[in-house]
Amino acid sequence: MGDQRDIVRGRNDFYSYTYTSLSPRVTINGVTGRMIEKKEAFKSKHADLPAYAKTSDIYFAPGPNGKATQAKFYSPDHKMALDFDWNHDHTNPDGTHFPKGTVHVQEYKVTRVKDKKGKWVDKFIRLSKKARRMSPDEIKKYGPILLYFNPDLKF
Repeated sequence: MGDQRDIVRGRNDFYSYTYTSLSPRVTINGVTGRMIEKKEAFKSKHADLPAYAKTSDIYFAPGPNGKATQAKFYSPDHKMALDFDWNHDHTNPDGTHFPKGTVHVQEYKVTRVKDKKGKWVDKFIRLSKKARRMSPDEIKKYGPILLYFNPDLKF
């Protein structure tokens, strides 16, 4: 886990005090993941998985029953790439519907923008209006680790 500064500096300071690990790191089909959550002082009403990863390919957010309710997959450059959701109903503007419990994938578009101080930073835009089902290749690669953290979900 880590933020943009830590990736550049090669450290993991920020997320080591912001997040706590709820599971050991698991590798299935070459994909490494773990369940994490924000520490009490940093919690909000959202799952809030980090924008950058350092030690895993995929992070999972816990639900009230201890099973994962969401997962984010990170690209080789450690930036959010895919959001796997199944904890709510989702309907795209075109009418495509994904019932609760069925995985829908939302991709991230990453652009560079200047922040208030004039520094270039990554801006992540989740393409929620274009959610889709997992492809057969994604189910083959990510399906087993998704099912490890929540055996009840459907593809």
